[in-house]
Amino acid sequence: MAGTLLKNFCGGLIATTVLAGAASAADVTLRYAGTLPTSHHNAEGQVMFAKRVDELTKGAVEVEVYPAGQLYKAREIPTAIVSGGADMGFNLTGVWSTDPVSEINDIPFLFRDTDHAAKAWASDGPLFKAFADVMATKGMKTVHVMFFGSLFDFGNKGKQLKTGADFDSMKIRGYGRLAAEGLRALGASPVVMSPGEMYLAIQRGTIDGAITGVTSLQSRKIWEVVEYATVTSATFGVMAVNISKAKWDSLSDDHKKALLTAGEEVFQWSVGESAKRDKSSLEFITDKGVKTHVLSAEEKSEWKKLFEPAAKSWESRAAAEQKELVAWIEGLK
Repeated sequence: MAGTLLKNFCGGLIATTVLAGAASAADVTLRYAGTLPTSHHNAEGQVMFAKRVDELTKGAVEVEVYPAGQLYKAREIPTAIVSGGADMGFNLTGVWSTDPVSEINDIPFLFRDTDHAAKAWASDGPLFKAFADVMATKGMKTVHVMFFGSLFDFGNKGKQLKTGADFDSMKIRGYGRLAAEGLRALGASPVVMSPGEMYLAIQRGTIDGAITGVTSLQSRKIWEVVEYATVTSATFGVMAVNISKAKWDSLSDDHKKALLTAGEEVFQWSVGESAKRDKSSLEFITDKGVKTHVLSAEEKSEWKKLFEPAAKSWESRAAAEQKELVAWIEGLK
């Protein structure tokens, strides 16, 4: 019977390792790095992936799961994968790379809802292929994606953020180039930092607030140090799970198939789970007393106009085929 073993190491950090059983050692061990707290659905997706790989390979492939930045911070993971410090990991697409394809998820209000994003990110579709092709040039294989959900949501102190004027002189944590350009378009000063640093930075007044997702406002306990939240759903968080090309090439065809099958199952699960968690996290922070504003359709239209400089900046970097890819996404029914 497969089980879950909790290993204590490095002064109390905990890694979850899915094992095939004490009687037989795995043929292959993969160290899988993540950054979100264990209560977040993407961390649960790590564990789900590991369990399914164990089942599909009958214990021949062991996936060691390291959530919550136990191995590396978010921006350290790409280098760690290529260098062999970890075998695989997940990150927002725009953290893996800052090319125009990887930034597509950060184009303001591109995705209408979760179902629209799911169609766009189907594993046999052109967006997934385009992103995987970029990762291949960096020495990585994209195993699958999983949905984080609503992104470009704000937790902050001082005042409710409803219009562009509200952002004047605000120092707001961003997470990538296009997100930073979006903040500047709103009139804020972007500050790039690791997601694990947001809590203390807001608490100490280093920043006034942060872009994150509504699920992270709950799971990272940002609700404890902010007075206000604004849920814009302006962008959609997609976590890409990459493995080093060297490690991938060393796997048997059967083991590769098991990883891809497990990844597809986690992707499909994450579609519905991300929508469910967005809803429950919104209810959670509101119940905790955070003054929360959800943009109306009319307000989203106004914010889209404010974001135009960021959208044009992306267009200036994008090639014709990348613009065609965005047009294809916009036309999906």
